[in-house]
Amino acid sequence: MTTPASILVYIGSNADNAIGECLIKIPFLMALRDAFPQARISLVPGYGPSLFERLLAPLVEGLFDELILDLKIERRAKSLLRTNPLPGRRFDMIIDCQSNWLLTVPLRRVRHDVFISRAWNWRFSARRPPADQPPGERLVERLVELVAAAAGRPVVLSPLFPIAQHWLDEAATLLPAGPVYVGLAPGAGNKARGKCWPLADYLDLARDQLAKGRVPVFILGPGEADWRRDIAAAVPDALMPVLEGGPALTVALARRFAVGVANCAGTGHMMAGGGCPMVSLFAPTDPRKYAPFAPRVTCLRAQQFGGDRIEMIPLSAVVSAVDAMVPVPVAALTL
Repeated sequence: MTTPASILVYIGSNADNAIGECLIKIPFLMALRDAFPQARISLVPGYGPSLFERLLAPLVEGLFDELILDLKIERRAKSLLRTNPLPGRRFDMIIDCQSNWLLTVPLRRVRHDVFISRAWNWRFSARRPPADQPPGERLVERLVELVAAAAGRPVVLSPLFPIAQHWLDEAATLLPAGPVYVGLAPGAGNKARGKCWPLADYLDLARDQLAKGRVPVFILGPGEADWRRDIAAAVPDALMPVLEGGPALTVALARRFAVGVANCAGTGHMMAGGGCPMVSLFAPTDPRKYAPFAPRVTCLRAQQFGGDRIEMIPLSAVVSAVDAMVPVPVAALTL
């Protein structure tokens, strides 16, 4: 079967509350829709309310046709004895995006024709990716292997999220053409994990960019609202747009950045989805898996500098990475 009419995409049965994980899956959903434009795609993003139906809805419009939010499979041995977890439904194809076989076995009991899964080294899968599908370690690249296996041909990912024109128009109003903008995202959803490079270092980076004639633009989430006063006092010439449009506006703003700097967090994936080159900062998480899918990305990890804490990443290394990403002005080339 090369043209399935119905596809079930199973992400997992945990609560869908990790915005970064959801953003990583958008290029996968784009590739799947591109491979099967006429198929009815039913998505299981997790159990309970989904970010795809609320916060991220503007970024996934048209990428799937149905959300199934009550498919619960428990990750334990007794699940292996479970009967069909989705009775009364049948799909031409099921794509299993997770790799725990304790979930894969009961999922396969949903009525289907073709089952695609990388669990247990593809042993449950009716197909594997073609030999000429480019391999990759990042989660987004591992997901696209599922699309390649389903389509029976190599699949190339696009880093650009789909975005409505009115968001691009609003971004152009906030960041008019002319200046060289550098996006700075100092926050993270889970700050307790030690994923945030110190705000003081972001402020020093912003001052460095101003001294070089660039305009730093701080992208702050709801959890960083109390940082606005400190940033305004320390770097009064920096911009801090109010993001009433949420992730969609952040993606649109990133289209106007010469480069973005972010921790391993959802905002970094939004900026990458806007298409700007990225400098990504890591400590507890692994860039081999979670590096943003940007046209160009430089990952700096604390372990490169002799420690496990993100503050071990020196300001000088970040400045050098940013400078290497920003195009040299034509005027400077003629001097």
